Amino acid sequence: MKKAALILCLMPMAFLHAESAAPAANSEATILSEIQLINQIPEDQLSDKTDPAFSILRSLYDQDGPDFLMLRKLLGQATVRSGLNPSAKCLFAGIISQRWDTFTLSGNLYLAGLKSANADLRDKARKKLVSFIQPAHIPVLIDLLKVPGPNVLAYDVLGEVTGQRIDPTVKAWQAWWARDGKKFDLIGHLINDTRAKMASRPIHALDQERFWYLPQGISDTQTSFSHRSAAEQTLISDWNAWVNTDVRKYVDDWAVNKPILDRLTHQPDPRVNDYLVSLATDPGMGDYASVVLAWRSDKGALEAIRSASLITPTVGRILARGSIGDESALEELLRIIEKHQSDPLTYKIMNDDSRTMLATLRTVGVVSAEQAFELLAHTSFEFESATTPKEKKKDFKKAKSWLKDNAGHLKLDRHRGFYNASPESK
Repeated sequence: MKKAALILCLMPMAFLHAESAAPAANSEATILSEIQLINQIPEDQLSDKTDPAFSILRSLYDQDGPDFLMLRKLLGQATVRSGLNPSAKCLFAGIISQRWDTFTLSGNLYLAGLKSANADLRDKARKKLVSFIQPAHIPVLIDLLKVPGPNVLAYDVLGEVTGQRIDPTVKAWQAWWARDGKKFDLIGHLINDTRAKMASRPIHALDQERFWYLPQGISDTQTSFSHRSAAEQTLISDWNAWVNTDVRKYVDDWAVNKPILDRLTHQPDPRVNDYLVSLATDPGMGDYASVVLAWRSDKGALEAIRSASLITPTVGRILARGSIGDESALEELLRIIEKHQSDPLTYKIMNDDSRTMLATLRTVGVVSAEQAFELLAHTSFEFESATTPKEKKKDFKKAKSWLKDNAGHLKLDRHRGFYNASPESK
């Protein structure tokens, strides 16, 4: 998948942000050198969150991101992969798996990661492999049953992706594979298992406008809490209390459900799209299902998402429509912003507990109309920094003017999922 706007929602990373600079010109030698540097780090020290790997990965993002064309090209070469240790393979899988067209390669790299000498990366490989499982992996996983360490992880994966409860021996699994396995419908099993588990774990709808906009009675975010009246302090405290109960439950529900649903999101099987379409109208899961459908570049789902938007016009569904190519999504988002043009966003009244939920909300397609508009327009209108009604109205006027000036001249960058103004609008 290459859609920057939706990657930002679904897979935020420490060094991937909306206004990333254009990648520097890269060469095969430069990227290969950085691959080799990662591979030279002792496996037990390898992490994408800390140095020494973090700085190298940052350079890799600067050189080759966000599409990682050269990295993908090099990792696609057997001569390059053969020289990588299992931990490096797992780390690189985490980077390229954000792209829609790396399914096979990412799965093979995660499969190799089961042999990592790094406990964290082994665990990551076990969790991620299910999302990229392929029939060709099953004989390899069966063979791993005789390798101490990876055998436990391989058995867990085999059980999850097949639903079979067979003795953890190579002989028993090989017999099943020879008898039934080669015609076993892996994806069909995962879809049915996911459907059953998600149905038993419903997610309640979230009052998104209440979350994103200042509560009535609070007009600005520039006044510190200690300098507010007792009435305003109570309003802010009550709002944070609501966030830490209702919104927290929503976030906690997704913490359980998202890993289950994400077993399907990368699978190219068209039946996955059909299942996601069935979730588009769900009150709690519809935003995420819609954004994932757009992320999967499923143009055929547009009508289903439009229908879901008519029932529940949430920002996630509207963002998904816009990223697929429905230009009216920009106008719809602008109407939501206009409704709240005197309401600054709530970022600056959030307490620490409330603020910790933002990352999870974004990964399930819950963003403000302001952020969604900026993502689709690929332009910042400074909504987030507005602290007063006057500043917010000024930012709204800038966004409205941008859309008016560019109406009829916008061109969707289908590669990245946002709109560019054509030269005719200049």
